[in-house]
Amino acid sequence: MIDAILAEETTDNRLNKLLKDERGLSLVELLAVVVILAIIAGIGVIAIGNVIQNSREDAAVADVQQAFSAAILYQSTNRTLNNGTAGAANFNLANVIDDGLLSANAWTSESANAPGTVQFYVSADGELTMYVPENILRAGQVTNDAVGAVDAGYTQSEINALTRDDLFTRP
Repeated sequence: MIDAILAEETTDNRLNKLLKDERGLSLVELLAVVVILAIIAGIGVIAIGNVIQNSREDAAVADVQQAFSAAILYQSTNRTLNNGTAGAANFNLANVIDDGLLSANAWTSESANAPGTVQFYVSADGELTMYVPENILRAGQVTNDAVGAVDAGYTQSEINALTRDDLFTRP
């Protein structure tokens, strides 16, 4: 009986020594860890890419909204725009920038030709609307859709409600 207990203790001691002697990961365990990390990194890169693209598109929307706000200020400080004559009172974003109401750097959406092509229209009742032609704003590799139409731009409430989905078509 004593021999059986001693034999069992000897087996336990050898097993404990083997378990305590483990010094690192086996090659299979290491490979599994590397594969899991690669999968997580791949998912992270895709997610971060989408966040960056959404941020670029949101910045372009903010540029349009800021340009409209500056145009309202331009309209309110310019006598010829307040005389109630429709058509003669139209102006563009370059006029707003030249008047110092909007920084040239504020139109940051990689569009050097944009200020002259973004149009503002003043109706006979003094309502201001904005037209942004397509393909003058860029968010990454995506360019904008037109906002409004020639002589029938978006009103202030429509510009304020503008979203990235309104301004950019997803590929």
